[in-house]
Order: sequence, then structure tokens, then C-alpha cells
Amino acid sequence: KKPTVVIKGGVGPSVDEMQKVVDDGKGWVWVAADMTPGGLAIGTYTSVPFGKRPLLVAKQGAVDEMLSKVNWNLMDKRIDTTMGGPQIKQR
Repeated sequence: KKPTVVIKGGVGPSVDEMQKVVDDGKGWVWVAADMTPGGLAIGTYTSVPFGKRPLLVAKQGAVDEMLSKVNWNLMDKRIDTTMGGPQIKQR
């Protein structure tokens, strides 16, 4: 299945939005959170979400399987960890 909305990522941390890509071709689907003016927003990425807060990652053909097996107790811990950027405590 293809996600309805996919956000650009990849390349590396602190990169201009024009250099980011929608799909890096590696076959992974990431679910990550990002701080917005309205609070944390959850997004789906098909490239590495540098500077975001990755929660889950799965092969593109195994997303449903991953969601059925995920340990949701880890989400509170992971939501506070920024990938490839400064660690900022939001709460």
C-alpha cells in the first residue's frame, strides 16, 4: 500500500528542503514525529527522517506486520529522541 501523504526526508540533518527526497529507494517506511507550532505531528517517510523523532521503521511490504508486533510502551521513550540533530526536551 502507498501512504496518502509522504513527507520529504533523507540526505542528512540540517539540509535545505529542496535537497531532500520523498523516496530514497532503500525500501523502508518510517513513522516519525516532528515538533510544529501546533505540537507534535506524526508523519510517514520513505526516506530517513533526519532531524525528526523516529518511532517505527518497517520494510515497505511489511508495514501491517510491523504494526501488529510493535511494542507501544517504547513510544513514549522514542518520542523524546531526535535523530541526527540536537536533543531538545519538549515537555
